[in-house]
Amino acid sequence: MKNIQTLIEEHGGVAAVQANYLRIENPPFMRLVIEVVGTMFPNGTCEVSVAHYGEMNGDAMRDPEITFLVIPSENGEWQWMPLSFLNDYMGIHQIAAEYDNFAHLRVLDVKLSRELTEFAEMWDRNVKHQGFPEAAVEPLLAELQELFAKHG
Repeated sequence: MKNIQTLIEEHGGVAAVQANYLRIENPPFMRLVIEVVGTMFPNGTCEVSVAHYGEMNGDAMRDPEITFLVIPSENGEWQWMPLSFLNDYMGIHQIAAEYDNFAHLRVLDVKLSRELTEFAEMWDRNVKHQGFPEAAVEPLLAELQELFAKHG
């Protein structure tokens, strides 16, 4: 999930995304939402939700959402451990793993965990190829241009 990690880092890091989730519009694709769920552990470990959202009958629909336990590392590359998969359109909710109050991970379904890891790697590549990193920057650039136009 290197591209998702980069998006988080470029928007101020985990604490900033915890305060204000990322919502990236990139037509014709479904919007991408990245949010930190709950509180961070003292070592920086946290739960992160990554989801594409569509709408049906006025309701937000996740297609899909994967939640991860994200563990920082000293080399800067985070570990993304899949916890759950949800697809509202299909009525699917699967739990691969859970964690306790000390961020100790317990895998409940090894096969599902492996499948979600593989899927997440492909999804992360698609996020980049579909232009979400550029789409995330566009509103910031537009805001800066507006500020410069006002203040010369």
